[in-house]
Amino acid sequence: MAVSESATRSRGELLSVRRRAPRLMAQGRRRVTTTYASLNVRADARHVLPDGLALETIAIAPEAPASGRPPLLFVHGSYHGAWCWAEKWQPYLAERGFRTLSVSFRAQGKSERAAGMKFAGTLRSHADDLESVVKSMGEPPVMVAHSFGGLVAELYASQPRSPLAGIACLSSVPPTGNGDIIKRITKRSFVDSAKITWGFITKSFLKSSADTRFLFFSDKLDESSVLKYQRLLQENASPVPLLDVRNLNAELPIPKPMPATFNSKAFVGGGSADCVVDPPAVEELARHFGVQPTIWSGLGHDIMLDADADVVAADLLAWLESH
Repeated sequence: MAVSESATRSRGELLSVRRRAPRLMAQGRRRVTTTYASLNVRADARHVLPDGLALETIAIAPEAPASGRPPLLFVHGSYHGAWCWAEKWQPYLAERGFRTLSVSFRAQGKSERAAGMKFAGTLRSHADDLESVVKSMGEPPVMVAHSFGGLVAELYASQPRSPLAGIACLSSVPPTGNGDIIKRITKRSFVDSAKITWGFITKSFLKSSADTRFLFFSDKLDESSVLKYQRLLQENASPVPLLDVRNLNAELPIPKPMPATFNSKAFVGGGSADCVVDPPAVEELARHFGVQPTIWSGLGHDIMLDADADVVAADLLAWLESH
């Protein structure tokens, strides 16, 4: 297992220029293409699913994508949306020649939801939606997933579906689900376990910045950034949960990856200070894919937004370039 000492590595301050994507869907469905530096940004795009529902997408790409680099498809976890990738990682990787696309699951973020929905979907139905997006991308993408979005990606890779060029799972729920994580956290600290359960059930992180930090970020992240991301969580909050976690075991455990769908190129990592998906869960997922995990020292659950997110992005880039 590789341990990244993020506090001592700057990687040349790779994300020192913080470019913001336009506010999502501010212009409704009218085409809005914004160019800054050498990047093209589309935050108003929609991907229409076979059943007619439209998913929010954010596309950030270089004016001239580098040859030989697969597109990147970014997949969020619970309570998040496409916005969480557009803040830092999409511009960073697009500047380095990758065409990037982030998507909000149905009924999440700014995506449409059907009337009367109690849950956005199941692992299988979300994987079906992702396959529709993959087919629209023109060539097999690398799927970059987070948290419960990682569990959807794991299922995708285990089934006969449109092929992927690779998969990267960051702070992702392992193939057996989060049951063992809950047991470990409860054994370590009943108080922390209760705070996590209460925080997600009541969505207290939308009201309390202290809960936002506790659930998603490390102590390293400055308070102004915590408040900024809490505001984005509020603006993109959905009344419909991503999954019915009470019935999740019916779809678990996730089978091993299928070679026809997944080409054995995997990257797995997480933060040492993550209270939602702990390091043993990251190690379990790495064994599932047959790779060595990377654990970034001192980082929390939202590893793509936390302090030292640039170090994690640089490690992901190094993996992409080496594969």
